[in-house]
Amino acid sequence: MMRRALVSAAVALWLAAGLGVLADAPPRYWKLTILHTNDTHGNLFPFNYPDPPDPNTQEAQLALRRNIGGIARRATLVKQIRDGFGTTWVVDVGDFMDGTAFSVEYRGEADVAAMNALGYTIGTHGNHEFNNSRAQWQKLAQMAQYRVVCANVVDANTKQPLLKPYEILEVEGARIAVFGLVTESTRGYPATREGVEILDAFAVARDLVPKLRQQADVVVLLSHLGVEVDERLAREVPGIDVIVGGHSHTRLAKPLFVPRDDLLSAFERNGTVIAQAFQWGGELGRLELILRRDPRSGRWTLMSHRGELILVAPNIPEDRAVKAVVDRYWKRIKGYYGVVVGEAEDDFTHRGDDDAEYNLVADALREMLGTEADLENMGGVRAPILRGPITRYDLAKALPFGNTMVKFRATGAQLRELLQRTRPAVSGIRYRYQQGQLVEVTINGQPLQDDRQYLLSTNSYFAQRYLQPMGIAYEDTGRKRLDIVSDYILKHKRIRPAYDGRRVVDQSVY
Repeated sequence: MMRRALVSAAVALWLAAGLGVLADAPPRYWKLTILHTNDTHGNLFPFNYPDPPDPNTQEAQLALRRNIGGIARRATLVKQIRDGFGTTWVVDVGDFMDGTAFSVEYRGEADVAAMNALGYTIGTHGNHEFNNSRAQWQKLAQMAQYRVVCANVVDANTKQPLLKPYEILEVEGARIAVFGLVTESTRGYPATREGVEILDAFAVARDLVPKLRQQADVVVLLSHLGVEVDERLAREVPGIDVIVGGHSHTRLAKPLFVPRDDLLSAFERNGTVIAQAFQWGGELGRLELILRRDPRSGRWTLMSHRGELILVAPNIPEDRAVKAVVDRYWKRIKGYYGVVVGEAEDDFTHRGDDDAEYNLVADALREMLGTEADLENMGGVRAPILRGPITRYDLAKALPFGNTMVKFRATGAQLRELLQRTRPAVSGIRYRYQQGQLVEVTINGQPLQDDRQYLLSTNSYFAQRYLQPMGIAYEDTGRKRLDIVSDYILKHKRIRPAYDGRRVVDQSVY
């Protein structure tokens, strides 16, 4: 009924134009639905969160936390929504890789192939897509059968864009400009060390948005900058109507709105709408935009919006075509990653200052490498390990980066400096960091001796980032962290989380 009314209004408008009475014709309206994902991190399969969850986490807000997500289910949900009134886009805001065995083995190719099968419209890249060689990063962009935009990624030598900065798409005659931006923290990732430069996002936006406003009725930003940066961008760079965001893994159950002081109108959103859909594809973001065409000027504007997050629930059937793509990639690696290596007696999660999954990794590496202590950077363990059978796929979710393990010798004074600077997860060490200072350290139950040499272990990322600048030599074992932890669990069969207060960090200053 609503579609018939709109078509009738369009016909009336056309007739009025032919009779020279366009100014008296009614305005026209159209709905653009943007279905959006961000930070899916290789989660092509359904997944679980701890249940019951930590009440202070965002996943505690979910209606379900077990057996949710999966791109084949998401594809079915997308089809159902596309059958409704208006125009529907499906967009991704980056970090679609680095998070599961699919990313470890296929470096983003499995994810792009599945997104192609689902039928994405447009997307941008996040920092984790640059955790590849430049050639592999460019291959992902070339594989995509949807548009890929990013305005602040250029060749370091020529300064020419390496992706299209923006696209202008038409929706029922309205011109919608879509551009992308990626966080400047991408600098230093492998691809950027091969002649890829990340420009200042604010400088690029200030230059580009006025130009887009001259070409388009509505401006949409796909932002892999994080929600706090998105809000600042909305305040400081006028002219962006919509920001679909990622990077900060923020669950916006309803969109944020940053108002502007100018352009006061009852028929135009006077500000910027910001949406983001948490992480891993457990929910699908739906942002509905009502576009209005003024009969006098012929100009389209964003009149109103409504948004929500839709749970990708267990009862949603899997789309066969998308499932077939995922299964094709899984079949090649199932023999290794599908193997059960042991059993967890409880969830390895966060309690106070204790992160049991980090403690497990550090304990496993220290034991298997025969060192006095192990240090692991925070942020390097990406998912909890849950109660029940543990497969290598589960471990790859926790350790998706392919880091190898290194051994090194350091004095107590050097170790003290590392702990002060990095505040790592540890095994064989207990320490307390308070009011910006390292106030107490023991190693294997004894006070740290500044002039003594210790045999230590860590991962290759930590070594390159922290040991090299300090001039500390190390030996790379060539063994992947994932494989060593897997061997540790195979050895012990059953593992139990350790919450033992070995790392105490004053969060008020951390």
